[in-house]
Amino acid sequence: MVKILAVDDRPENLLALEGVLSSPDYEVISLRSGEDALRYLLLEEIGDVAVILMDVQMPGLNGFETVGLIKQRERCQDIPVIFLTAISTSTEHVRRGYKAGSIDYLFKPIDPDLLRMKVAAFVELHRYYRKTIEQGDMLQKRATELEESNRRFAEADALLKHQKEKLETIVEERTRDLLLSNIRLRKSQERFKKMFMSSPCLISIRRATDLVYIDVNESWKQFTGFGEEAIGNDYNLLQLSLDPADHKALHEGKALRNVKVKYMTQSNEWRDGLLSTEMIDIEGDRCLLEVIVDVTEKVRYEKEMTRLSELNLIGEMAAGIAHEIRNPMTTIRGFLQLSQNAGGRMDKEHVEMMLDELDRANSIITEYLSLAKNKQSDIRPTSLTRLLDSLYPLIQAEAVMSGKHVQIEYGECPDVSLDEKEIRQLVLNISLNGLEAMGAGGTLTIRTEEEGPDVVLSIADEGEGISEDNLTKLGRPFFTTKEQGTGLGLAVCYSIAARHRATIRVDTGSRGTTFSVRFPAWRSA
Repeated sequence: MVKILAVDDRPENLLALEGVLSSPDYEVISLRSGEDALRYLLLEEIGDVAVILMDVQMPGLNGFETVGLIKQRERCQDIPVIFLTAISTSTEHVRRGYKAGSIDYLFKPIDPDLLRMKVAAFVELHRYYRKTIEQGDMLQKRATELEESNRRFAEADALLKHQKEKLETIVEERTRDLLLSNIRLRKSQERFKKMFMSSPCLISIRRATDLVYIDVNESWKQFTGFGEEAIGNDYNLLQLSLDPADHKALHEGKALRNVKVKYMTQSNEWRDGLLSTEMIDIEGDRCLLEVIVDVTEKVRYEKEMTRLSELNLIGEMAAGIAHEIRNPMTTIRGFLQLSQNAGGRMDKEHVEMMLDELDRANSIITEYLSLAKNKQSDIRPTSLTRLLDSLYPLIQAEAVMSGKHVQIEYGECPDVSLDEKEIRQLVLNISLNGLEAMGAGGTLTIRTEEEGPDVVLSIADEGEGISEDNLTKLGRPFFTTKEQGTGLGLAVCYSIAARHRATIRVDTGSRGTTFSVRFPAWRSA
């Protein structure tokens, strides 16, 4: 019986071929690889093989390689081969298939009727060929081969014509896409140019290799005073004031974001700006896009506002000092006038009252002087636990007199570099404020703990908390909510913390307020 070899690594494809080519006139032999096909042709009788249906893409030996090996054997050279493929559809692959020795090259999915017709034709040709051999009619054999070759060349020509038309279509589409891309690129360049020229920021484009100016916008010329002479000029034309790290990053082409700089105008005037940079490609060249936002007027305005704020604070402090000191001075002056009217005689009680008023005025001045930044502090490594132990009786006595409680919780903490007298004042000020903020039965909790490289001292009360409006004013000199307070206690605490490089954080709510003082821990050299 006539045999048809179907070679494909996918079982489903072989099953499909068997179904399409099922016929009582011939037998379909399914093989899973090129190696199986070579083995079959080597070991089995090949005289009845009418045609080989060969898949192109297979693991191991592909279709081209398998057919090449088949055609090397003389007894297999005349077996017709039809390549079947769903992937290798290019003209190059088609040519390679014909060069390998195939007589046809079909693309999947394959028309079943067309395949049956082709296979039937080859089967008939095979039978006729065998019959011709048996009859010794060599002339008919050559004529059939010539006819088949002509048909093959005609099909190849038709295939090449189809591939040419397909290629022309692809070229046309690519050309159209390229034209559209060029149009979009021109529009993008026009938008960039408009933004570049009309931006209120100082924008310049510089060559990445040596930072020489390539182009600058109108704002750049207006603010710097330089004109077209800047183009091609030295990179340090504006004498930008950059720290070494930013200067190195600029030369290495790294992006900068809102770096504060000063730049020199043509009239030798220093102006303030915020510098940002980005590396860009312009027509294949690496360039540096440099943007400076001029903030000179903003800086001047902020400085003026700071100066006015300081003057206002000085006025408030002067008014507070005058108010606080005038009261005891008025009292003393009244008693002196009373003594003068009485012929210089003064009761001992009046003298003691005048001394109390003088002590009060001196206390106010002392607290005010504690705010001074240049106050000398005797800072040395000290244990917070020992310091709190010495203060506990004083705080406890104050709490007992008002029916309140004090609780101290010590954590494992290293020593802290501090001025013991100043920290005693800070702890007492915050603790007494906490006791005054609570009603009878409340508990003041003092806690120490180590957090990372810092030591934290927390003083928490159980009062009603601090209002948001008053919270923003904490630490301001002469701000107080007490009837007899001077408003300098917390201001002194903040000043002491600053001299110790410590920070004060306030957490407040309806259940109480916690003052947390964070000290850097002392480390031995």
